[in-house]
Amino acid sequence: MSENSLRDTFGDFLVKIGHKNKNIVVLDADLSLSTKTFKFAKKFPTRFFNMGIAEQNMLGTALGFSISGKTPVVSGFSIFTTGRAWEFIRFACHDNLNLKIITTHSGFVGEDGSTHNALEDLSLMATLPNLNVLVPSDNVELVKILEYSFNTKGPFYIRLPRGSFPKIHDDNYNFTIGKPEILKDGDDICLIGTGYGSILAINSAQAIEKKLKISIKVINLPSIKPINDKSLVNEVKKVNGIVVIEEHNIYCGFGSIIARIISENYAKPMRFIGINNSFGQSGKRETLLDAYNINQREILEQIKKIIP
Repeated sequence: MSENSLRDTFGDFLVKIGHKNKNIVVLDADLSLSTKTFKFAKKFPTRFFNMGIAEQNMLGTALGFSISGKTPVVSGFSIFTTGRAWEFIRFACHDNLNLKIITTHSGFVGEDGSTHNALEDLSLMATLPNLNVLVPSDNVELVKILEYSFNTKGPFYIRLPRGSFPKIHDDNYNFTIGKPEILKDGDDICLIGTGYGSILAINSAQAIEKKLKISIKVINLPSIKPINDKSLVNEVKKVNGIVVIEEHNIYCGFGSIIARIISENYAKPMRFIGINNSFGQSGKRETLLDAYNINQREILEQIKKIIP
């Protein structure tokens, strides 16, 4: 049985929490059928606002809602929401407003074209003080992240893909912000992923272990910001090297954040897998991932550059 898309899970969650919290309002940039916020709109039409293709206006209105005591949820495509309205998001973070920015179509979006790929959004968001930046790796983790974000005041950016991810967590999973999750123990190399990177890491580890006759640790880090530096460093102290995997540009991305933490605390060899200084192109997502070397083969090659 295939998994629901993460955006469908998001839409269902909005309806559920909308019944419980009457202060929640949802704003969308004329993309509710794609982001699945139309589900909320059907149930609560007076609390849903289609702002049109005007992301700056959408974020500006959300600031007003937050200042007035509402809990605004802003949704749209990742690249347009974070790119076009960055200064308004900065205002929200500057005043530490209670605002939830939950976008879809992150990473490679498929055949919509390279203009719609979101390969720079983590760089834009992670630089902002006060902003919590979270990237789920499956529907189980997404629900836990959403529950946490709506129970915690402050600005959040949650990054969702267009499609579905395979399930890598059981239903007993507990999310702790900032804490690295150990998906698999190992002694020689550590793979650190976020979002799809974590899925690729855990699904590749066993085959690579068998081929190279090594032991691989796999860490899932859904919290891009904040990160518990001490916990992360403690988990990688004993391995010989680290490979970081992200569906994002490696320049100023997730890997750059991890590299700073490791280099300052317990330096060791590191390699990075992601998009290398490119906007990507149009095509099926699976084809693009392989074309840009976000695959098991590349993990194997990068590990070979670390191990003696």
